[in-house]
This record gives sequence, C-alpha cells and structure tokens, in this order.
Amino acid sequence: MSFTRNIFFILLPVLFPATLLAQLSGVVVESDTRKPVGGVRVMVENTGVWTVTNNSGAFEIKYSNGETVVFSRVGMMEEKRTFAQDSPERVTVEMQVASVRIKEVILTARKKHYSEIEIREEALKNIQAFSISDVLEQLPGQKLQDLRLNEFKPIVFRSVNPNAIATNGMEGFGNKSFGTAVVVDGIPVSNNENMQSYVGNYAPNSNSFLNQGSVFSPNTIGFGVANGYNGYFSNTNFGADLREIPVENIESVEVVQGIPSARYGDLTSGLVHIHQKSGSTPYRAYLAVREGTQEYNLNKGFKLTERLGFLNVNLNYLSSNSDPRTKFNKYQRLGSSLLWTVYGRNRNISNSLSVNYSNNLDDANFEAEDQNQKIVYNRKRDFVISNRFNWRFKNTVIDNLNISASYSRGYQNTHESSIYNSGGEVVGTSLVEGVYLGTYSPVVYRQTKEVEGKPISMFFSADIKKNLKTDKGWIHNFLVGTSARGSDNRGAGRLGSPETIIAPFQGGGQAFRPYNFGENVKAEYQLSLFAEDNMFKKFGEFVFNLNAGARLDRQAGSTILQPRVNSYLLWKNLKLRGGFGIASKAPGINMIYTGPRYFDMILADVRVPGVYNFGIVQTFIDYSDNRDLKPTRSNRSEVGVDYRLPFGNISLTAYYNKLEDGFTSESFAAKRDLALVTVQPDGTNTPDFQITGYEDYFFLQNRIVNALTSTDKGLEFMMGFNRLPVSNLSLDLSGSYVETTNNSGTDKYFKSTDLTRDEIYGLYRPFTSKYRQMMFGAALNYHLPGAGLLVTLRTQHFIVDDAFIRNPRLLYAYIDANLNRVELTQQQIDDPSQFAHLKTANVDEVDNSLDKVYHNMNLKISKDFRNGFKFSFYANNFLDLKQTETYFESGVYKVRPKGGLLDLSFGAKIEYEF
Repeated sequence: MSFTRNIFFILLPVLFPATLLAQLSGVVVESDTRKPVGGVRVMVENTGVWTVTNNSGAFEIKYSNGETVVFSRVGMMEEKRTFAQDSPERVTVEMQVASVRIKEVILTARKKHYSEIEIREEALKNIQAFSISDVLEQLPGQKLQDLRLNEFKPIVFRSVNPNAIATNGMEGFGNKSFGTAVVVDGIPVSNNENMQSYVGNYAPNSNSFLNQGSVFSPNTIGFGVANGYNGYFSNTNFGADLREIPVENIESVEVVQGIPSARYGDLTSGLVHIHQKSGSTPYRAYLAVREGTQEYNLNKGFKLTERLGFLNVNLNYLSSNSDPRTKFNKYQRLGSSLLWTVYGRNRNISNSLSVNYSNNLDDANFEAEDQNQKIVYNRKRDFVISNRFNWRFKNTVIDNLNISASYSRGYQNTHESSIYNSGGEVVGTSLVEGVYLGTYSPVVYRQTKEVEGKPISMFFSADIKKNLKTDKGWIHNFLVGTSARGSDNRGAGRLGSPETIIAPFQGGGQAFRPYNFGENVKAEYQLSLFAEDNMFKKFGEFVFNLNAGARLDRQAGSTILQPRVNSYLLWKNLKLRGGFGIASKAPGINMIYTGPRYFDMILADVRVPGVYNFGIVQTFIDYSDNRDLKPTRSNRSEVGVDYRLPFGNISLTAYYNKLEDGFTSESFAAKRDLALVTVQPDGTNTPDFQITGYEDYFFLQNRIVNALTSTDKGLEFMMGFNRLPVSNLSLDLSGSYVETTNNSGTDKYFKSTDLTRDEIYGLYRPFTSKYRQMMFGAALNYHLPGAGLLVTLRTQHFIVDDAFIRNPRLLYAYIDANLNRVELTQQQIDDPSQFAHLKTANVDEVDNSLDKVYHNMNLKISKDFRNGFKFSFYANNFLDLKQTETYFESGVYKVRPKGGLLDLSFGAKIEYEF
C-alpha cells in the first residue's frame, strides 16, 4: 500500500503538470451600507476550491487566470466575478440583499450546467409554498394541484403523472416515485424503512386483470370517496412524503431530472437536493392561510462568536383540513430544526451539525357522520441528527476531504377501526398448519387494523477532491469516495388478534396474524464506491466540459456498475449538451419482508342458538418473504441545446429513460390438501368432528418480483424573457411532452369456470399501457422594486392527456391439476370452442383523450413594506373556470366536471422581519 501511494505521488505531477496559482484577497461588503459581510462562501467555479469570509468580510483564495469566483450567502444575491492574475492585491466585492426591492432578484427557476434546475430563496418565496411539494409543481411536466394535504405527496420527473395516487399506471409511477431521491445538504431522506402496510403484498383470488397485486396500493382513509374526504396517507413503497418538508428554512433547491453525479446513489428517477440556510439572518415570522390550512413559522440565524460560528433555528407548525366545512379529516405537521455551523481559524475547515425533529399526524374521525363510527389515523415522529465535515488542504496531494454522517430514528403508528356487525364469524387462530376448532368473533364489535413501526436509517459518506490544471489548459476536478447506508425497522409490526380483524372472505381467504418487525426483519445494508472527473478545456471561443464518472453499488445482494456521463460544448451564446447514465434503487424492506401468509378455510360452522357454536378451521401457511428481489435499474439519456438571447434565454431537452427490473406483483398457483370433515353431534354438548378424507384445493398466491418495464420519452423546454417592451415586466415559459409505456411483465391468471376439468387456471400474457401528456405553462411577473410590489400570474394549459390500455385477453397457456404449465398451440388459441372454460370474450380497453384544452390560472400579489412587514394575497383559478369534459359510457356521450384541475380558492400570507 505504501509503495503504491508513493508511485501515485510521483506520477501525479508528471501526468498532470499543474499551472501556477495566484493569491486573491479582498473584502465583501453590503452594497447599500458598505458594511462588511461575514460568512460569505467564496468558491472558484468548477474547482471545489473554497473559503469563507471572516467577521470583517475578508477572504483569501487561490485561483488561476480567468477563473470565475462565486460569492454566495443566505439572504443575499449571488455574485460572480472574474479576475486576472494581475488583479489588485486586495479587491472589494459588493453584494446585494435579496428582496423584491432589488431589480435583479431571480423570481423563477433557472437552468444550470446540464439539465439541473435551481430554485433559489427569493424564487421559493414567490411560489408561496406550504411544502417542497408546492415548489416542485412549478417545474416542466408537473401539474399544479389543489392543496389537499389529506394524502401523501410523491414526485416523479419526466413521466406521465396520474391524477390520483391509486389509478391505472400506478406501478410505473410507484417505482419511479420510490426511485426519486430527496437529499438535504448531501444526506438522503430515506423511506426504505417504512413498513406501514396492513397486509404483506396481498392480492385477492379473483379473475380481475386490472390489479393482481398490491405493491403500490397505499393505505386509504376510505370514507366518502366521491365527496373528497378520501385520501392515501401511508407512503410505504413510494418515495419521501414531500408534505413533511417545510420551505422557509431552505436556501435553494436543485433538481436533477436527468443524470446525477456519481456521488448520488439509490435512485432511478431524479434527484431533489435541498440546501438549508446557514449563516446570520434576521428574525422572520409569518402566518399563511389557504383552503382550510394555516401555517406558522419562526426562524433566525444567530451569529455567535468568531469561534462558535452560526446557529440557525427554525420552528414550523401547519394544520390542514381537507374540507373546511367539516372536521372529518385533518393533517398536522410540527417541525423544528437546528443547524450549527463553525469554521476553523484559517477558514479551511467547516463543520455543520444538524438536529431535526418532526411530528406528523393524519387524523380522520368520521364518528359523527358514519354509522360504523370509523376512525383512521397515521402518526409519524422522526428524529434526525447529522454532521457534515469539510477540510480544505493547502499544498497537499488532495484539496478537500468531506465526511458526512447521519442517524435517523422514527415512530409510526397506523390505525383503522370501525364498528362491525357480522352476527359473529368463525376466526382462525393457529400459527401452524392443520385442522382445529376456531373461535367466534363477537356479534358486534370494533374491528381494528394497526401497524406500529420504528424505522431506523443510517448513512455515512466520505470523499476527497483534487483540482489539477495542466500546462495544456485542461482543468480536472477529481472526486473519489465511498458511502454506506443501513435500513431497519424495530417496531411491533402488525398488531392485534384475529378476533379484531374482519374476516376478508366468506368461506375462507387470507387471514390476519400478528407480525413483529423487530423479530422478523433483518437490517439491510448498501455499500458504494464512486469516482468522477469533471474536466474543462477552452479551445479559442469554445469551452468543452465533460463530467465522467462511475458508481459501484452493493445492494440487496447484487453488485451494480453505474457509469454516468454529462457533457456540454459552449460557443459564445450557444450550448450543446448531452448525457447518459445508469442508476439503481434497492428494494425497501417492506418489499422484502412480507411475512408468512395465512389462509383460513372454514370447514364447518354449526350454531345452535343458546347452546353452542361449533366452527372448524383449516389453516394453510405460505412463507413469502421476497429475499431474491434485486434492485431496479434505470438507463437515462438526454440531449439538449441552450441559447442566450439579448432579451432572455431558451432551453430545449429531449430525453429517453427506461426502467427495468421494476417491482411488481406476480401471481402463481398453489395447491393444498383440503380436509373433508364430518361433525358428530352430542345432544346439548359440544360436538366432535372427524376427518374423513382430503381433496385438492387450488388458490392464487403472489410475490413481489423484478419484472416491470417502463419507458419515458419526451421533450421539455424553458424560456425566460428578462426584457420585454413593457417596463418591469418579465415572462417565463415552460412546457413538456412525454410518452410513458408500462408493462408489468407478469402473466395474468383466470380461474376456470369448470372445476371438474384438469385445467385449473388460464394464463394470459401481460399487456401494455400507454400514456401521453403535453402541457404548457407561463409565469408573468410585474415587478416594481422601488415600491416593493410584485404581481405574478401563473398559468398552465393541458393540451394532451391521453391514456390507452388494451388487453385482448388471449389465452396462451394453462396450469393443470399438478401445477404444470402447458402452452397452447396456435390452433387451440384461435378456436373459441376449445378451453372455453378458461377463455373470456371480454376485452380490457381504456381509450381516454382530451377533447379540448384546459387551463389553470393563478394570481399572486405581494407588497413589501419598509417597516419589515410583507403581505401576499393569491387566488387559484381566480377566473373560476367551470371546465367540463365529454366521455362515452353505455353507448351515450355524457358531460362531467374535468378532474385534476384547480378549484377556486384564496389565500394570504403575512410576514414580519426584524
């Protein structure tokens, strides 16, 4: 090891002879007051070389001739300056306070180097968001939605997004949502440990072709589906719940819809990187209201001493009622965060310690309205502690060392109960297979389904950076690192006893048994290595950039190599770019540990009123943990062009993404010996029974497999006009067109209608579902900086929103009584008289398309008063458009309100800064 290291040190300057660096020193001041600004991060663009100004605003940094130096600090406009090596020994850099009173403030999202989109602090404020979910709705391809916080909020980029979480196409959406990474200051927010599902991937035994599995069937509030009280509150197997992340303590959000850096793993469908505020900020308090929702927030960035650094504190409370006319359904969020940042004496070391606590509650109590007195809630508490350490070296073989670590522990309790009147039912209780006497549930009782989870996640990463400049003009930024993460759940799991659960099927079916996560779930770990080189070279008027890297992940027993490349060629105002990459996502532990499946068959149910009840049950058990699951994989590619106009800029991107080995359910036939019993009466005494023989019993079991394939291809564009004929007016346009195709890759089963035949189940091939969406959006800003007035009109127009599903239901094989799979000949397939008991003439077909263009139009007015107050008013669908659509049903064309569009609603926000 020592020999290899010495050779590396010797060859490094030979392979990459470095150019001379100059020393740049100066001071940063606030432009209006001329006061020095401490805590400003000073970074040489595209190198990773950084420092921070001290309390006197002074800084020193190494740079090369012609390089761009970036100055950034929370609450201030980012400043970029280019210096020659013969620049004055000490420079003065002026920075402006970011507010609507500054003419140059950026009010919308902006493209960065490749396909990344950055939304900075003032743009975040302009969106008027209650959570990060509202922020991401502004991006191309996303739909503006009513607030409705009675269900969790996932996100998927560059794919057709359904109007509801549980709908056709959900498997593709669910896989991509699960594969969308949310990262806070370099540390991932993990949902891999969430196991809050009432059953372990259960699918009913039926001839339905639409849903034969439940990988992406979240728990539902389950009341008043038609009147808007319904919702899906448990995001098991989906991505992070974006409702839980407030916006006020965020400095910027960077969204990577294309190919992320090799340093980011456990993702397949995009990256949301959140940067928290760090540094001195004034007290800021606000109250925001909208559609039965109230949010209160208070934050402050304390400047401690030169040695103790900065302490940022944020407190947030939100209460939301899905329908202000009732008190049925409420979501509450309580969040607190603390970020302590310190810098070394020479400003070459930084350390940030973050502590976050959040408490989220979905509560749906319908006792006053529902005769069954239904109660539903989902409680979630999280404690997260993380630390980020950065050390910038001088004159050594490496420039930077970054170490990040985090530990998260949570508590989740999901509950559903209601009054159940069944007259008493036979309930199985055995934990082993066999025939036995069952027990009887009460005639009327409160049935309960409950899950208790205690998710635990851990993360660690370390990487080193090296910036090299050759005498040929190449700039190399090397990154090499490793990361590890762990997932576990120590909760009590699915709770209760058989008597508290409704028997799901008359005559038998899957039954409930307690399943303890802490005893049955084993921790899952991921290990990763990654490396990349971000290189630049100027060729006259051309600038060439290539970011090439690779990531090696060990996930769920598989080792996956993931090369990733992004590149651009810049010539004057024209930029051509492209990228390709492979990414992978490990299965969540809820997909792996589904627990044993219990099937209770009621063999006899003899009741003599007032004398005895006598029930005989036979229990079958299948052990169905999915330990063979592999990670899903995504191949992502894109090309694009950006052009800078005198009055703005335009960006166009074409992409093609393919998700393979996606998670989906697969049915398979199971066979058991079903006991034949004879009941032997004994007067008024409890009778006895005798097993007289056995017969074959067939049923469908299911498991989670890697079989789904989903492709997305499309175009997206962004245009920004910063100079229009009308003074103080700016316009931003965005649009997207995307086609999504899903195929589960698993056969569909059809149970024989003639149980005397040897053919038990017919097999039908998987079918493809296709979706198309095209939308166009605009943000028109009228900005009077002197008056502190901002008027924003946001519009969104749906041009194409189509769904096409066609399943011809062509029988191609069958399962016989010995569970053998037998394929049919083409003649047998074409002849309707053969195997008629397995064939069906029905065809599953969905062909929905827009018959006209639909619109969302929102208005927002903000006024910044010089005394620290700021008031905002906004109205969604402020024109109160009553939009309808035509649909075909039972041979007749009908008209109904168009779903997925915004309702008329109003909101306001009052802020005070001091």
